[in-house]
Amino acid sequence: MKKRITPIAALLAAALLAMALFAAGCSSNTTAPQDPAPALTEQGAATQAGAVAFAIAQVGPEIVRFVGVAKADYSHTFAGDVAGTVYLNYRTGGPTGTPATPGTGDWARLYTAVGAPLVATVGTGSVTLGLDITAVITQGTSSAVLGGGGTFHSGVHTALFTFTNLAVTEVGNYPTGGSMTFTAPLFAMTVTFDGTNIAVIDVTGHGQWSLNLDTGVLTALP
Repeated sequence: MKKRITPIAALLAAALLAMALFAAGCSSNTTAPQDPAPALTEQGAATQAGAVAFAIAQVGPEIVRFVGVAKADYSHTFAGDVAGTVYLNYRTGGPTGTPATPGTGDWARLYTAVGAPLVATVGTGSVTLGLDITAVITQGTSSAVLGGGGTFHSGVHTALFTFTNLAVTEVGNYPTGGSMTFTAPLFAMTVTFDGTNIAVIDVTGHGQWSLNLDTGVLTALP
C-alpha cells in the first residue's frame, strides 16, 4: 500500500529541494559568502609559499638599492611581476635612532600602506602581499639582513610569513642566505635561499619543492 504524501510534506520536500538547488548554485561560485575555503593540496600550499618567495626575491634588495634625497620617508613603486608601492624609513642607530638617508642608514623599515598591498603575478595567478620588513644594513658591502614579514592573501586563502636572517645585496639578483617561514591553516613551510636562482621549499611532513626565482616555476623534488 502506497504511503500518501500530505500537502505539508509535499511543501517541505519542495522547500528542501529548492534549498538544495540554491546551495548547489552557491557552491559553483568562486567564493560564496559562507563557503569554507577549499582544501589545499601540498602542491597548492607550496605554490602559495613560492609566490611569496618569488616576490620577496624582487622586493627585498630594494632596501639597499634605493637611492633618494634626504627625507624622513621614501616610497618606491614596483611594476611588472610585482606591482604596487612600498615605503621606506632609514635610520642610524637602530629603530629609535636618527633619521638617515639610504646611503648612510644602518637600519631600515620597508612596508606597505594599510589597504594597499603589493600584487604579485606568478603564471596565470596573482596574490596580494602586505609587508612590514626591517633590516640591519651594512653600508660598506651594500648588504642587509632582513627580519619581520607580512600577510598573504589569495582568494579565500590567507597566511602569515616571517623572515629569519634573510640576506640581500645591492648587486645580487637573489637572497644570498636565510629563510622564510610560511604558515597557512593546514601547512607550515620553510623556504631556504642560497644566492642562486633556486630556492627550496620544505612543506613540513609533505616533501620538498624547488622554486625558480626567475620564472616562479615550482618542481617537486624526489
